[in-house]
Amino acid sequence: MQFVSFYISIALILFLPGWFLLLAIFGKNGKFSALEKFTISFGFSLVAINFLIIFLGKIGFLLTGKSIFIATLLLLASMFAVYVFHSKKSNKLSLEEKNESEKLFSFSKNQISLIILLLSLTFLVKTIYLSDTIFPTSTDLGHHMYWSKLVSQTGHLPNYQESDIIQVGENYRISDPEPIADFIIGEHLIFSAINLLSGISFVSYFPTLILFLFNILTVIILFILTLRIFEDFGKSQAQKIALLVLFFAGPVYALASPQAKFASGGVIGNTFGDFLIPLAIYFFLRALKEKNEKMLFSAVFTTAGMFYIHHLSSFVFIYIFAFTFLFFLIFNFKNISSHLKDWSKIIFSPIVITLLVSCFLFLIFVYTPNYLETSAVETAVGGPSKSTRAGLSFNQLTFSSGQARMTLGLIGLILLLASAKRKTYSFVFLIGWTVSILLMSLRPQWLYLDIPSNRIANYFIFPIIITSGFAFFWIFSFAKKHISSKLLLTSFFLLLTFSFYSGFYDNAQSLSSGSNSKKALQVFTASQYVSEKMLPGEQVIKDHNYLTADSWIKLYFMQDYNFPFSRSFFKRYDDPTKPREMCTLWMISTPNTENGQQCFSDLGIKFVILNPNYDSAQFEKTNQFWKVFSAKDVGVYYRNN
Repeated sequence: MQFVSFYISIALILFLPGWFLLLAIFGKNGKFSALEKFTISFGFSLVAINFLIIFLGKIGFLLTGKSIFIATLLLLASMFAVYVFHSKKSNKLSLEEKNESEKLFSFSKNQISLIILLLSLTFLVKTIYLSDTIFPTSTDLGHHMYWSKLVSQTGHLPNYQESDIIQVGENYRISDPEPIADFIIGEHLIFSAINLLSGISFVSYFPTLILFLFNILTVIILFILTLRIFEDFGKSQAQKIALLVLFFAGPVYALASPQAKFASGGVIGNTFGDFLIPLAIYFFLRALKEKNEKMLFSAVFTTAGMFYIHHLSSFVFIYIFAFTFLFFLIFNFKNISSHLKDWSKIIFSPIVITLLVSCFLFLIFVYTPNYLETSAVETAVGGPSKSTRAGLSFNQLTFSSGQARMTLGLIGLILLLASAKRKTYSFVFLIGWTVSILLMSLRPQWLYLDIPSNRIANYFIFPIIITSGFAFFWIFSFAKKHISSKLLLTSFFLLLTFSFYSGFYDNAQSLSSGSNSKKALQVFTASQYVSEKMLPGEQVIKDHNYLTADSWIKLYFMQDYNFPFSRSFFKRYDDPTKPREMCTLWMISTPNTENGQQCFSDLGIKFVILNPNYDSAQFEKTNQFWKVFSAKDVGVYYRNN
């Protein structure tokens, strides 16, 4: 029964709101194919439900399954009412307009078979990979699910704070909770809503399945966006390029970051952001090409939602937009005044102005993202403060993007820049998207960035996929006119083989050595045991180096984001740029020393959770610690005085 309610909650939370919103904005006969409507509905739903839950929480409603269910139904009803009202007033699309909007997505039987094959292979490869990684073990996902569970338990929006160990004079104590800016509220509310509606446990497969869903949707939106970018080439050419993009985005590079590896790793913000960025570009592109204020409304709505879901994706999108505008200005400088007039007509339309004002009021009076309230923005700009933020080498970027995609993608970028169509909105968006992230990855100091370069490089994969498909198509279209069919066919299969080899080599680097589910189950059982045995006021410490799924332990206590305290990676204690407290190291590594004993006493630590295969000896040598839980890969020690 819970299995059924889980999928019903996904439909109610992640599909229907977007579908009804699409109806309310564009009506039944909007210029969208069925595939576009399906994909857009998930993006609209993600944004709309986040705004809805934030609004409910801020006006004082307790966030429960019942309140979210009723609020969602009211949202659906209101959007349906808007649709009915406008459908009586608005004129329907002409048959010619409708056919034109559907023509681009009308594929031959062979093409449909190829699309199904590519999507099936993509789904199969990702599923095989996730079968060993879907069990809740990833560190990032455990951290995120703490906040989602906190919303479900308290019924209130999360207050992002944590306590830490501090030294006061010669003694150590636990600090009062202090604000943290590492999390964004939109990363957590969707999971809380699904949990509250279905009752499914956070310590289960469901968070990874949600990320897997959006990972697949990202592949589909890239396919859709490619069709829209190259539709001016004609239906046949656009479809061929889109199929090549589906090939490069799907089965060939299905696992490595930011693909299935991000889904299994619980990288929530990036996974959502990777979907929303091309979706926002899709709407901005159509808004400008078609001079359509409703498309611009959708673009602004999607972008606004992105700012509440992931700050890095939003930050990257700002640069994409800035570079796109810069290239458009360079390529169309002589005619820029006429373009500004066209833009002003849709920007200053009532529907767009109303949305912009609403977003501003929401930002000021309802909920301001905590990364704007703290110094997170200041730490993202400026000269690189670490070597990991000084930019990747070209070889590093090539390795992360895939050799085939990088080679073809750069050829595609050169072709775009040399093309007579570079002035068009389609090409300018693709050029701005590609060049901005290329420079952000290789030369962040030029753009005054202070962000880990490898994180920026993950965003480069998506535009380079589209330029790769374009290059592949252009090369063989050109060669078809100048070389024999036999040589052309041989060259085609050689390049295809190179792409397959490069892609599957890339996939192989991401394969896990096996499932950690048995080790994680031991950790979860030990955590449940400690949570039931500990007394009020007692503290717990765990190890992060050798325990599997240790970040999920906090979900069994729900006392603080830093509860239990954790011995971190050893190298972090030797970081001269960021001195750290040493108690968490001493209490596990050297518990019987004077420093270790003082930390135990000052902090009130009573339970130690660790891997006995690495750290049991120092606790077995003294009568101060009793072993109260024992398993192959986890042990719990109790300090008896």
